[in-house]
Amino acid sequence: MVYTIVITNYFFMPYLSRIINSAVSDSSDEIIGKLEDVLIKPEAGEYSPLEYLVVKKRRSKKRVIIPYEAVENFSKEEVSLRVLFSKINFLEHVPENYVRLYRDVLDHQIVDLSGARVVRVNDLRIGDFEGKMSVLGIDISTRGLLRRLGLTWIDIFNLLKVNLIDWRKAQLVKGELKLDSVSKDLTKLHPADIANIVEDLSLKQGSNLVLSLDKTTAAQVFEEIEPEIQKSLIANLSPEHAARISERMSIDELVDLIHSLPEHQSKQLLGFVEQDRMKKVHKLLKYGDNTAGGLMSLEYLGCLPTETVAEAIDKIKKLSDNFRSINYVYIIDENGRYKGVASLRRLLIADPSAQLNKVMKRSHLLPVLHPHHSVKSVAHMMTKYNLNTVAVLDKEKNFLGVVTVDDVMRVLLPNA
Repeated sequence: MVYTIVITNYFFMPYLSRIINSAVSDSSDEIIGKLEDVLIKPEAGEYSPLEYLVVKKRRSKKRVIIPYEAVENFSKEEVSLRVLFSKINFLEHVPENYVRLYRDVLDHQIVDLSGARVVRVNDLRIGDFEGKMSVLGIDISTRGLLRRLGLTWIDIFNLLKVNLIDWRKAQLVKGELKLDSVSKDLTKLHPADIANIVEDLSLKQGSNLVLSLDKTTAAQVFEEIEPEIQKSLIANLSPEHAARISERMSIDELVDLIHSLPEHQSKQLLGFVEQDRMKKVHKLLKYGDNTAGGLMSLEYLGCLPTETVAEAIDKIKKLSDNFRSINYVYIIDENGRYKGVASLRRLLIADPSAQLNKVMKRSHLLPVLHPHHSVKSVAHMMTKYNLNTVAVLDKEKNFLGVVTVDDVMRVLLPNA
């Protein structure tokens, strides 16, 4: 995907690879040395102005850090200063929170927020934006790599196209993610997209990214990560951090994770699970992974048959934040017996004063699952009857939980 960078008031747009190692001269045309690097201070969602030049002096190993405000021309033809070298106020050290473009960005990974992916930086596009020379784009193309190597002549038919990502749509990955700015931007993405980014990062970077998110988002992202990577992340996290994430995971996803972990890790994780959730976890752990019991979720909205439509809708309003989505209300009597189901659509058009046992679709008319049913049987039933969810009952027709089409698809297409 190619991202269009809209720039106003520009004059030239050189690539960093064409400028690095250029001779730097002062206002008397005396050569000071070679451009070794450029410093910026990244701000999320903004083009980054060039702040300082790192120049390696001639006939010396010494480096000087020159404020960009002293620069007259900055292009692939020349890098020249507007003042004499002796008049410049140099910095002795690189300021805190500044990034070196050549050392820290080129050939490094970036998180492309628009494409929800991790890519490698092959070159950087520099240009004038609102009167300041800034980093505008990131070239991730093969042509950018050839340009770096001085081999663009290989593409004699000009078949390789430049692929630029808008700098404002990317997040640097420098050793460890810059957590504050990353989490603010990443939370705008779908958890599945964030999971894809985590999977593309190193183990340490992925762990840091997950921990930078709020508890709820971190749990949602963790649920979307491939099981093998989940295991690696859990092994890399402290027990306290693993518990922090797991406490907001859905019970069925937490059980899947526990099933996948070595015994010592699963026991350690279970040690942090609160008592109420522990009961539900143990309830699901007794079922096999690839059975309806192993697939089912204990997170459903249940109501008594004698409750009214208005009461059910009020319950939905109060409890909706506890659920990913609510499409059905399951009608269960005082003894835990499954009586029927009412869709949200049915509740909205029904008489608010009507009891649920008058508007529900009764259980004897509905397909149901038993805990021992295989995944294949579950998928066959849901496909045959075009179902989004199916109730799971025991032999006495007690309501145990629900299996959703998402649960089935996750098993059938684990890498989707």
